[in-house]
Amino acid sequence: MNVILKGILKHNKELVYKRRLIDDIDKITKHQVKAQTVCISCMDCRVLPSKFVNTEVGQIYFLRNAGNIVPHFDDFKEGRISSEGAGLELGCVTNQVKNVVVLGHSDCRAAQALFEIRHSCNHEQYIHTSPMKTWVALHGAKTIEQFCNIYNDKDIPEDTYFMKQPMNFTVNLNGKDIQTILDPCNKFNIKDKFSMLHCLQQASHVQTYPMLKPFLDAGDFQIHALWYDVYTGDVYMFSTSQNKFIEVNEKNIDIMNTDIAPLRI
Repeated sequence: MNVILKGILKHNKELVYKRRLIDDIDKITKHQVKAQTVCISCMDCRVLPSKFVNTEVGQIYFLRNAGNIVPHFDDFKEGRISSEGAGLELGCVTNQVKNVVVLGHSDCRAAQALFEIRHSCNHEQYIHTSPMKTWVALHGAKTIEQFCNIYNDKDIPEDTYFMKQPMNFTVNLNGKDIQTILDPCNKFNIKDKFSMLHCLQQASHVQTYPMLKPFLDAGDFQIHALWYDVYTGDVYMFSTSQNKFIEVNEKNIDIMNTDIAPLRI
């Protein structure tokens, strides 16, 4: 809390920045400037999306939780209410945002917790001992199902860092099945591969909300997956044309612009 208080005091002293911030908020309020994106990311303190996407006030709605999870609408129907669905409604229905991004990252402790309980992914057994395991087991079950369709335990030696084969599986994004290959160059360890798979699986849950179906059917609504490497600062975007995560850089920007057309948000 001391860090927070010191930060507020510093904010108060930076009068020019504070005044500009208030002016920006005032403009957004008066002119009803609409955000362009809803971003659902992990709450990891090393991952600050507003820093590496260089956004200004009013451009993005940020939703953060343990493990960049988007609960499937089936869970909502069963009474397992969470804030993510409400955030999607506020952003996409109330404020007509046409772009949703799910942002995962390397060394994700929530994704690792899900990986570790993959053999006993029953959320009820963790209710009294671990809210986090309960959360990831409940909403990460489909990630586990995808993973177990790819790898059996016999394929994962105890001390391995790299896997010899990339992950190949199918994910449905924006209503289309995409044959996906994860980490074809084998740069990342198995838990980071798992985190990438988890990011895509959670992104696929966005389209399960009936309130978003009209926008998807109209073709002017898109769901994307980004993945941030906390060790290098590199950001990867899942390319629907390349069927894999590719690094966001000048070399790949034309591919990405094609992937996001016609929105260009």
